[in-house]
Amino acid sequence: MGAILKQRVGLLAVLLCWLPLAAEAALPDLRVGTTGDYPPFSFIESQTGQYLGSDIDQARALATVLHRQVVFVPTTWGTLAADMAAGRFDIAMGGISVNARRATQGLFTAAYLQDGKTPVVRCDEVAKFQSVEQINRQDVRLIVNPGGTNERFAREHLARTNLRIFADNVTIFDEIIENRADVMVTDAIEARLQQRLRPGLCAVHPEQPFDRTAKAYWLPAGSSLLPAVQRWLAGSLRRGEADARLQHWLAYDWRPAIEQTGAVRQLLRLIDERLALMPDVARYKWNTGGAIEDLPREQALLRSVREQAVQRGLDADAVARFFAAQIEASKVVQRELFAAWQVAGQGKFDGAIDLTTQIRPKLDQLNPRLLDALAAVRLPVAASALPELAFAASSQVAAGVSVAPLLR
Repeated sequence: MGAILKQRVGLLAVLLCWLPLAAEAALPDLRVGTTGDYPPFSFIESQTGQYLGSDIDQARALATVLHRQVVFVPTTWGTLAADMAAGRFDIAMGGISVNARRATQGLFTAAYLQDGKTPVVRCDEVAKFQSVEQINRQDVRLIVNPGGTNERFAREHLARTNLRIFADNVTIFDEIIENRADVMVTDAIEARLQQRLRPGLCAVHPEQPFDRTAKAYWLPAGSSLLPAVQRWLAGSLRRGEADARLQHWLAYDWRPAIEQTGAVRQLLRLIDERLALMPDVARYKWNTGGAIEDLPREQALLRSVREQAVQRGLDADAVARFFAAQIEASKVVQRELFAAWQVAGQGKFDGAIDLTTQIRPKLDQLNPRLLDALAAVRLPVAASALPELAFAASSQVAAGVSVAPLLR
């Protein structure tokens, strides 16, 4: 009897030892919302899908302390607050600036960096854009990414400029280099980094920005994680871990990743642009009673892109599969629109654009650009992944939604 009792006590001890591990394993993932477009804090590689950056490393360190698995949840600057309010993630990380509006929508940790807005311009024009007054002119082509503090600063302080909202925060600086824009006003830390990565681009007095803002981590209102995150962050700052991670990624050579990601996003924009023409195609065919499918033209297009693929040293079969997917996605858009118009009893459209003289020339101009973009993103990857995505995107176009975010 004593032996049995000892066995049971031993078994109970083993089970009690396992209880903390079982409880730990049951903890939910730490869901980190991040934009993936803001080196050195957060960046997603287009080829691997891996997240890189100082706040990415910080997120992994935080998850370890909390005994959780980290899961990165993609978001955008424009949807960051709404995504957090919808409960899509537990904490937002990735170079997020503290401001009063965000403070009313969630909880900020202590700041881990002080920063501010400063201009980025072509180096030969630094003297022209030293002050807000010099920038805030009608003849200045200001460019900013949408939805974040850069756009907010522009609208509040630079309202007189010729403002352009550019959706891609990764390739936006190329617009300045290529003289399609004059200036961007962004965080000083990003201005310094882009100056190092892009010859010909200069940060204007980043040591004396136009304003002063802090960067911190952002949690939903009422989050029970805040005390634990605050304790971890205080230790990370005290031990120099946060600064060491930031310095590592500031010194990192981002150029290959940025160039490849820029090429992928260019391809997505072109796919978006091509499919966005399909409602006009559908309206023309609806008015004229034309068929959605035009097999002779489709075959001619595929023959043409095969020839152009060979000229570029690309796999003709892979290129043909890619363009066949774009054609099929285009027909899906038209079919869905036709079905909706039939239900609604739609009559002929006023002012429909002519297919032959206005729409097809645009499509013909897009094809070589798509081929060049395919070459830039390493065709086999694009050809294997994008046909299915094109089908998924087609219904979004029919509903009037941009394709590129869905494809990303």
